[in-house]
Amino acid sequence: MVVSNLLPLEITQDPNFLDFIHTLKPTFQIPANMCTLLNDVHKKQEEELRNILAAADDIVLTCELWSSRPEDFYLTVSCHFVDGYGNLKSYMLKTASMLGDNSAANIQNQLSAVMEAWGIKEKVHSVVRAGMPQLKGVKAKWLHMPCFADTLNVIFKNLMSNNELSKVLKKCHNIVRFFKYNSEAEQKLRNIQNRLGLVKDKLILHSGDQWLAWLHMLKSLNGQYSAMVMVINEKGKTDLILNEKDKEKLNNVISALEHLKKATSMMKGNGFETIAVMLPLLKTLMDSLEKEKTNNDVAQMLLSQCREDFGDINKNRLATNTFLDPRYKNQLGQQSRKQAIYEITKELNAAKVLSAAKVKDLLDKYMAYEPNAEDSNPLSWWRNTGKKNFGELSKFALKKLGVVSTAVPLERAFSSAGDRFSNLRNSIEPENLNVILFLHSNW
Repeated sequence: MVVSNLLPLEITQDPNFLDFIHTLKPTFQIPANMCTLLNDVHKKQEEELRNILAAADDIVLTCELWSSRPEDFYLTVSCHFVDGYGNLKSYMLKTASMLGDNSAANIQNQLSAVMEAWGIKEKVHSVVRAGMPQLKGVKAKWLHMPCFADTLNVIFKNLMSNNELSKVLKKCHNIVRFFKYNSEAEQKLRNIQNRLGLVKDKLILHSGDQWLAWLHMLKSLNGQYSAMVMVINEKGKTDLILNEKDKEKLNNVISALEHLKKATSMMKGNGFETIAVMLPLLKTLMDSLEKEKTNNDVAQMLLSQCREDFGDINKNRLATNTFLDPRYKNQLGQQSRKQAIYEITKELNAAKVLSAAKVKDLLDKYMAYEPNAEDSNPLSWWRNTGKKNFGELSKFALKKLGVVSTAVPLERAFSSAGDRFSNLRNSIEPENLNVILFLHSNW
């Protein structure tokens, strides 16, 4: 329970918790040496993971820099690889205190220390990071990749810096906060909704940078505003009334973010998704924003920001990853396909794995092969069918497709579960943090 729910160890000595356990099972005794027991389990699980990693070929790391308090930052490092059955496996390796030093050099040193400790330094080829702009452009033996979900939140944060949009969003936030923290006003709202048969929805209050949480809040507000404004007028809170221009902006924000939500729904709901999905997803998003930008200034701003942060999707370094995904290989444009073929040939030649002629022959056969269904597992396909038909190209493809798109699991990246996880994580004692998070992820 302590591990699965991320509870501080000290709760096992709390009188109320002990009374609760006694009520459930009077004969049960909580071990006094809980910390020792967890450390023993951690040691055993760590040894098992070492054996698993020893058999892995190519490994990708993800890292997340987070804080429990403004002055206490931690770096959580996880690893990902494709197993012998074509499944993407993910394990947390270490949560380390940054000891007040969040510099690029210290982050690099921490990553190197984790690789050394687990004996995987020669196997790691890519690191996907959440945030940490200080690592941008830093040279390393591995390839640094930004987290897709984190980049989307940064894009939305930049969008919010627009003065006109910022004012409307702030007013929307204040409207929800007024009802959230005024029980009388909320009760009047519910009474009006009941009397008029209007939709009642949960009041959602959010003030961070996560675009999806803002979308949920704005949709809830928009659907209930006709009843809210009656209470606002009655209470004399005229500063909270949305004028027609405000309402138009609100609808434009919701419409633009709905395109983002629809595009990200291409990613599966849990765990991690291969980075190969990003280009098809971005094409879907940008195409839909392109169609709406004429009548929606927020869609225009979002499209411009996406182009700035993700670059030209027709000349993108992820073309190789997407090309090697049998689900999406035919969705690349001619230019991207040529780029992917060039990069694959170049890398395999440099590694002296295959000759240029052999690579061309395998890629021609691969292109002629029927694309896979979008709900299929490209890793399993390359581990089995791909290996049988395309030989050495299989190992290269698995390496490229094993790179994940986000630094945290999708259920945290694109849902409120991320906020809940962060709040729970922040309550754990620093001395027990690494053990409990390790067991929570791996046990």
